[in-house]
Amino acid sequence: MEVGPLAWLMCGMAAGHEPTKQHFSDIGAAYQKLSGQGITAEQLPSTLGRIIGRAVHCCVLHETLAQQWTALVTNIGTGDVETFIKPNIPLTGEIRGVGFEEAPRGMLSHWVVIKDGKIANYQAVVPSTWNAGPRNYNDEPGPYEQALVGTPVADPAKPLEVVRTIHSFDPCMSCAVHIVDTTGNEVTKVKVL
Repeated sequence: MEVGPLAWLMCGMAAGHEPTKQHFSDIGAAYQKLSGQGITAEQLPSTLGRIIGRAVHCCVLHETLAQQWTALVTNIGTGDVETFIKPNIPLTGEIRGVGFEEAPRGMLSHWVVIKDGKIANYQAVVPSTWNAGPRNYNDEPGPYEQALVGTPVADPAKPLEVVRTIHSFDPCMSCAVHIVDTTGNEVTKVKVL
């Protein structure tokens, strides 16, 4: 399952989210002027689709931020200047917490277990975990693998198309590309930091 800009765009379009549809239309018109070609929903699961998704999401977030800023200023104007609510963490027993956030790369979650007032376990599941994941329980390829299948590589010694496709996910890690032939022998290895 892919998370991030392409997922936001596809879900927003499928849900009929008006700001997403409008900004996609605007960016599509600009793309048409620049390339002489339109872009369809079928073309979106691609490097270009992720870039367009990121642009559309930025436009939607810009509008949302303006609305939230107005709400914040209005709220402060009513005298509400609270900025922090102290959590009540018991000193005995066990409690668990989870928080979800949409980071620029996609879904981010934080998980914590607190025992006797101290953190016993903490983990973050970052967007790159979802996107770089291996095949799933149905043996379906993960998002990176799926995006690379069928990608033409002009020069196997310099697989820029592979790097460009993986970078469209904005991975939170350094990338290494290994090109192997049909017998499994390494043709080349490129490390991109």
